[in-house]
Amino acid sequence: MIREERMQLILDYVNKQDYCTNEQISKHLNIPFTTLRRDLTDLHNESKLKRVHGGAKTIREKSILEAVLDEKLLANVEAKKIIAKKALACIKPFETIFLDAGSTTFFLAEIIKPEFNNKIYTNSIINAQILAKNGVKDINLLPGKLKISTVAICGVETISALSKYNFDLAFLGINAVDKEFNFFTTDEDEAQVKRIAIKNSQFAFGLADKSKNNSKSLVKFSDKSQIALINEEV
Repeated sequence: MIREERMQLILDYVNKQDYCTNEQISKHLNIPFTTLRRDLTDLHNESKLKRVHGGAKTIREKSILEAVLDEKLLANVEAKKIIAKKALACIKPFETIFLDAGSTTFFLAEIIKPEFNNKIYTNSIINAQILAKNGVKDINLLPGKLKISTVAICGVETISALSKYNFDLAFLGINAVDKEFNFFTTDEDEAQVKRIAIKNSQFAFGLADKSKNNSKSLVKFSDKSQIALINEEV
């Protein structure tokens, strides 16, 4: 393999993974450690990646969507993964599901079983991508306006499309839960999407880790009489 081709493969792999150990790169690309260390040093000196102790990391600029998502996903990761596993246990084969936008629903999208052959509707571009990567075949992305701050699709078009469907299950993101177990989100457009999803579902679940407890956000969209709360303890 010529040097330029080898270095491009290294760069592509590191950019895809964001961070890799030397061992991972060497094993994946079948490059000897002595050659790899020399190539990583050259790529670092050319400002194409950053060498760190024991590996390398990307220096490519992240899109706005990636930056917003990263910030949300870094918070309470273990709790969100526990919640996602509990939510997964509620899903049966061939059910039709609404999967809301949100960082906790992201972790659910990662583990939904493709062999269950679920039909999934979502208002999240990111969740749709994760579902596809996970091997889920029947993914339906709702139309509407993208809200960058929450990476959610919402608005008049979303409501119109969502109103046409009935779901077995809905999994909803929650921004805040007060002491009376009222559930809140950040704006009216997102609240309306959640309300329609609840109305058109046989069962609806709210996903929220304990950091959301004893707080309120701008708009109440539901309460404990309408949806079941799943957190890392319940």
